[in-house]
Amino acid sequence: MTPPASAAATEGPLGLAELGRALAEGRQAQAATLAFGLAADGALPLPELFGVAAQLGASGQPAQAIALYRSWIAHTVSPLVHAAWFNLAVLLVQTEDLAGAEDAYRSALTLRPDFAEARLNLGTLQERLQQQELALDSWRTALQLVDPARPDGNALRIQALNNLGRLLEILDRYGEAEAMLTLSLELNPQQPSVITHWVHLRQKQCRWPALQPIAGLSADDLLGATSALATLSACGDPAVQLAAARRFVQEKVLHNAAPLAPAAGYVHPRLRIGYLSSDLCSHAVSILTAELFELHDRQLVEVFAFSWSREDGSPLRARVVNAMDHYVRIGGLTDEQAAELIRSHEIDILVDLHGLTLGARPDILSYRPAPVQMTWLGYPGSTGLPEIDYVIADEFVLPPELAPHFSEKPLYLPRCFQINDRQRAIGVAPTRAECGLPEDAFVFCSFNNNHKFTPKDFALWMRILRRVPNAVLWLLADGEEAKRNLTQEAVKAGIGPGRLFFAGRVAPAQYLARFRVADLFLDTLPFNAGTTASDALWAGLPLLTQAGRCFAGRMAGSLLRAAGLPELVTFSEEEYEEHAVALAQSPPELAALRQRLAENRLESDLFNSPQFVRDLEAAYLRVARGELRAGADAGAADPRPAGPLVSILLPLDETSPSPLAALDSALAQTYTHIEVVIADSSADARHEAVLAPRLQADARIKYRRKPGVDTADNLQRCLALCCGQFVNVLSADSRLHPHKLLRMLACFADNPDIALVTSSQDGLDAAGLSLPAAPLLPVDTLVTGPSMGQLMLNSQSNPLGSLSAALLRRADADATLGRFEGRRYGALEAAATWLALLPQRGCIYLHEALSAQAAPAPRADQLPAMDAAIEWLQLLLDAHRKQLFLHDGAAFHALLAARLAAFSSYTAEHYLALRAARYPVERIQQILRLGYQTLLLDDIPAPQTI
Repeated sequence: MTPPASAAATEGPLGLAELGRALAEGRQAQAATLAFGLAADGALPLPELFGVAAQLGASGQPAQAIALYRSWIAHTVSPLVHAAWFNLAVLLVQTEDLAGAEDAYRSALTLRPDFAEARLNLGTLQERLQQQELALDSWRTALQLVDPARPDGNALRIQALNNLGRLLEILDRYGEAEAMLTLSLELNPQQPSVITHWVHLRQKQCRWPALQPIAGLSADDLLGATSALATLSACGDPAVQLAAARRFVQEKVLHNAAPLAPAAGYVHPRLRIGYLSSDLCSHAVSILTAELFELHDRQLVEVFAFSWSREDGSPLRARVVNAMDHYVRIGGLTDEQAAELIRSHEIDILVDLHGLTLGARPDILSYRPAPVQMTWLGYPGSTGLPEIDYVIADEFVLPPELAPHFSEKPLYLPRCFQINDRQRAIGVAPTRAECGLPEDAFVFCSFNNNHKFTPKDFALWMRILRRVPNAVLWLLADGEEAKRNLTQEAVKAGIGPGRLFFAGRVAPAQYLARFRVADLFLDTLPFNAGTTASDALWAGLPLLTQAGRCFAGRMAGSLLRAAGLPELVTFSEEEYEEHAVALAQSPPELAALRQRLAENRLESDLFNSPQFVRDLEAAYLRVARGELRAGADAGAADPRPAGPLVSILLPLDETSPSPLAALDSALAQTYTHIEVVIADSSADARHEAVLAPRLQADARIKYRRKPGVDTADNLQRCLALCCGQFVNVLSADSRLHPHKLLRMLACFADNPDIALVTSSQDGLDAAGLSLPAAPLLPVDTLVTGPSMGQLMLNSQSNPLGSLSAALLRRADADATLGRFEGRRYGALEAAATWLALLPQRGCIYLHEALSAQAAPAPRADQLPAMDAAIEWLQLLLDAHRKQLFLHDGAAFHALLAARLAAFSSYTAEHYLALRAARYPVERIQQILRLGYQTLLLDDIPAPQTI
């Protein structure tokens, strides 16, 4: 952008008139220049400030918009300065400067304490910063500040109430959350999304009836806005359940996306099965499926996971990840990007393990990234998604007469719809006294989630307790509200509170052991136990169920039949009640059931996991499209070599030179088990045209073009598309030595605990010829990570070279590539990567140059140097905050003082070039503030985004 116009050109009506013409004619650059000049003179009216700033933000120049707001605030006297602070805060949030945004919101509130909008936004920012209680306080204050007489008063109050209700529900404070949403619905009952949460909150608290009419809304109105998941408990009519699913799909899911996968399928040597889930962690889905992934026949199928699961560190998650042939993380991708990635792997059958449960990403399926798509386990009902072809079922859980109430076709398994894991450990059974239970009572239990309990269930259980005087009921309760409400319902039914007992959450092995303390599990309807029923049967506890009219109401019946206990499946309330009472009064009959369950456990269809997997794979083969043909991927003359797959990542953009030489150096590796992943973000098809012959000739190359993706995101896109166990980043202006991968993989094999292998790196001249460089060390050396990190921070240099110089593990790349302590780096992406990898592990440095990299083209401005200077300071501060590398406090503070002085001197020396380029002043201010806070204060401030 050009420097601001002179005062003569911008002062008074002349400048304003010229600004108006520039805005009207779309001359954005000139309008911005004029606006900066007027703002510096304190002469820019507020509407023009908003207009020019909005244009700058919309054109991808938020830093300039921020600078304009700051200049206006600094030079303008106005009763509306609070509005400028507010808009500035919004921009700062968009640019991830959360600390600056908080300061701006607070500045707005200092000038106008009754500014409800600022208070609302501040609460949202505090929630994002994990300051939940402060967020709740901000929203409560905003609620009090809103004048009901304002035209938008109700809308602001509803926003505050809904924010409070949502966060309180996340914090499991269900009663408070319901109270907030009740007030919101009383202000405006026509809020379907609020009704959805309100109904489910009542279900989770056992506040019955859950569909209690409110604010003129009837029970039918409430049911019509209830979520698909909550409808499974609210109504056992399969037609109503399908309608709820279709309503969600109509309102929330992408429609009419062009399918990515060919309808006819692919030709592969093995069937490629992809599992789509965010629950591949300590979750019910993984509890069921862990052994499935291990037992798949690798001669027949190749198993992929496409996952956005949380990294919970659990043994179960590690087991699931290790069982996959390819574990592909898609958490950082948009739904469209994730679908493109799945399509790139030519998945034959994509199995969605989510359905319509929390965290689902149905839009991925809307792009149809696989020719056959199906749903299983996550959601026990129809998804209503037109792009899902099949639901995995058996003929009891989904009999043919119920199939019309599913949008998917049933894919029937011969024995049972549900897989189980035979490796689950059961802890030592506690005593009844340890569980707080009476020793001589008959213990009925129901460890289903509270939202599955209904008034009918509970009334039935109370009748059973009345008929079995020595019985107690042991329930799972996730909150005090549920305990209180269930106890009150028992008293209403004439059952004393001393006959109800409540269990909390415990570790998995102890949870399973607890089933062995009870005598009989009582199931719920219309939403049966699923995983919980398997848990009870695996632990040896008989379960009594009533089969209903829908999938969710027939799950436990299917499991009992597969376990060899069909007599525990009832079909009416009367039969259920009589059977429960009879078993409680007949210890020998119950003991015989327990014995049969124990003796037949591993041989039963329910827990014969190898047989289940064979049944499932046979079903997959029945519906798969395309063709299975030996050698279809690589060809008989090109067998897949032994050894781990290495992914060579080649991100491209408009500024990249021709990538052919770099690509050819990758394809010329003597280690041939490679893939080259090219992500092209350029606006034109120049690179695609140049690469076309290579793409057609070599199946090892994956090419995806997505215009407009920024540089850092494009590298992450490359990473998301790759399948290798090791990663080598390549740029278009770098080259690999033919033996690079072979040499470095041998180092990893001999030194499995190292973080990375790197080498000396030559330069490249303008003709692409190598310019030999002196190695850092004269011999191959194993370098300790902490000492290398200390050297880098002390010298403010990167002796390990660019990303193309090294090889690292794919498992490390997600969290470390271009990042340090969770912060993304641009100018110093390589240095940040090495520092992230080295705190606990060392690296091997090879003195032979195994790659070459062209030096960056010189630039007239000082932007790259300033970016690097800021990032070196940030790396130093983050390392100190985490107590990494630099452990001598006095030496660190002396180093920091010298760096801050050098940084200030550099800024002062080059201020004219930085000013001409309109370098974001706030970046410089923030790093200096953080640096001096660390230097001068005893405590270390929390990290802030620069």
